[in-house]
Amino acid sequence: MSRTSPTEGDRHATLASIGRDGARVSLAILLSRITGFIRDMLIAHRFGTGPMADLFYVAYRIPNMLRELFAEGALSSAFIPSLTKTLKNEGREEAERLYAGVFLLLSVILLPVVLVGMVMAPEILALLAPGWTIDPKREALGVLMTRIMFPFLYFISLSALLMGVLNVQKRFFLPAVSPVAFSLLLIVATLLPGDLFSFPPILLLSAGVLLGGIAQWGAVLLLAPKDGIRLRPSASLRAAWHNPRVRGVFSRILPAIGGLWVTQGNLLVATLMGSYLATGTIAALYYAMRLVQFPLGIIGAAVATVILPLLSLHAKEGEGPQEKLAETLAHGYRASLFLMLPASAGLVALREPLIDLLFRHGHFGAKSAELTSTALMGYALGLWSFAGVRIIVRAFYAMGDMKTPVRAALAGLLTNLAISLLLARSEGIVALAIGISLGSIVNQGLLVGALKHRLGRIPREIFRGAPILLLHSLLMFAAVRLLWLALSSHLAFDKTLPLAGAVLGLILLGGVIYGGLTWVSGITESRLLANRILRIIQRKKR
Repeated sequence: MSRTSPTEGDRHATLASIGRDGARVSLAILLSRITGFIRDMLIAHRFGTGPMADLFYVAYRIPNMLRELFAEGALSSAFIPSLTKTLKNEGREEAERLYAGVFLLLSVILLPVVLVGMVMAPEILALLAPGWTIDPKREALGVLMTRIMFPFLYFISLSALLMGVLNVQKRFFLPAVSPVAFSLLLIVATLLPGDLFSFPPILLLSAGVLLGGIAQWGAVLLLAPKDGIRLRPSASLRAAWHNPRVRGVFSRILPAIGGLWVTQGNLLVATLMGSYLATGTIAALYYAMRLVQFPLGIIGAAVATVILPLLSLHAKEGEGPQEKLAETLAHGYRASLFLMLPASAGLVALREPLIDLLFRHGHFGAKSAELTSTALMGYALGLWSFAGVRIIVRAFYAMGDMKTPVRAALAGLLTNLAISLLLARSEGIVALAIGISLGSIVNQGLLVGALKHRLGRIPREIFRGAPILLLHSLLMFAAVRLLWLALSSHLAFDKTLPLAGAVLGLILLGGVIYGGLTWVSGITESRLLANRILRIIQRKKR
């Protein structure tokens, strides 16, 4: 009987840890994504990709973008490594003091931002969609929607702060499932009959965004375990500012915001350029991105969430464990690549039936479906890279390097801008989506090069087997695509249930084909996944 070497054992333990925690986060994100899709299906059914939908998504763009800057991106990236180190070295009391100080200063910063955003709503709307010729009524409605939604930023940021506290304590499920509360409020807002009120129904969606942000924070606050790090806001503003750990968090937030501003700039470029194209372009880009975000959230975001506390621990343990940091990053990246490549292939292979099933109802007609399908193909080109960037930047944040991701993201933005300016008028919506994908690929390439310079080498495991994974994904794509074309040419899927059955069956078939190919090829992730499934089946039999 062969013995496993300590190094190999450590690798399997790291993979198992990432897989175990990642599976919990993936399950929670799956639940939130399902409710999110129900929400988007209802919005698509009621508003389609018409002018009101475009107006809503433009008005929602700024608070949603700031949410990712202050909340899910910069705040988590700066706060989690610092809290991890404080909890390990100084204990729970100092960790709670850090949490309270960041909470207080964050509130002092965000409240003026919210007020300024509400006051400058007309300028924001004009900046985001200069290609529109907006009549006074429509402009007034967009301004009102922007003002209603802006306070959402404050509550979602407080939610993200608490989610970071829970993640540091390896409590991943509740933070990842909390967006369900947000989606439920929007679902209620969408279902309310418009004739109950004297104002346009689209305003209900804006109110739903604000109330959903409050509900998401409240859900995490009420359901968080009582035995962990608690918020004890007893410190004064002066004490919080003079706490070196608190100031350290905010000193890292600013560069992180810079990097994320550049990343979010890609979506702003698409919104700005889309305002010059056909009506419905902005809404179609949103719906296509929602499809992309399903696997991206379940896989990429899950791995990125569980890997940051691990990387933060390794980065704080001295020179030797930098090797461990590199290996952990490699395992996380490969786990993502193993799943994201077939997800990209599957989205392209089943783009029409997926869009018809999820969105093509009510006011979402054939033109809306065609626009969304075209955008989806462009996004799918870079799906694996969207996830890869999320994971690799975590290594820089764990090491306290906030500037390198900014430079890499800026290069990606310039790439996107160049492609959009050159091709948008001739190629339309697909150029905007491809620009974002190629910008992300450039971003990731520069991050990998910088990581090699920082660590001295890139672990071979990070790209090992990538060509084989790509080949198997393409074979799976060919099988699923050909089978769908054959089915759709002989059968009329004009009802939801048969279409849902066909889509689900083809997804399962694609998974079996890809899983079988990677297992026969000896891919480590495939073998570990198969063994885990077998153990679950055996436990159920007992």
